[in-house]
Amino acid sequence: MLKAILFKISFFQWLLIVVALFFIVDRVKKFFKKEYKQTFLKFIFSLIIWGGVLFFSLFPDVARQLSMKLGLGENLNVLIFFGFVIVFIIIFKILEIVERNERNITEIVRKNALRDLEKYKKKKK
Repeated sequence: MLKAILFKISFFQWLLIVVALFFIVDRVKKFFKKEYKQTFLKFIFSLIIWGGVLFFSLFPDVARQLSMKLGLGENLNVLIFFGFVIVFIIIFKILEIVERNERNITEIVRKNALRDLEKYKKKKK
């Protein structure tokens, strides 16, 4: 069974499999080395995402069956479009967080600069 599947895999599927395996191994290595900013949540999300890429690369027919069960029909474009919408929502949320952090940093720097200026003026007097 597995041997038959491996011979039917196209070049691009092999490429996705190799990339997914690379990222899975990299994340596992980083997690167990306890590298900076490698949290358990980040580790789990990485495994889910790259595991999904690996799974759907090996078994592309499952995506079609999933779209049929979800009522999206035979056309996988709807499922792909839905994935893009989710990715864009996540990107916009991340941009919102980054912008909020930039505003907070700017406010903190301004307050510190004004505080240092007051200290400097008091020393001069």
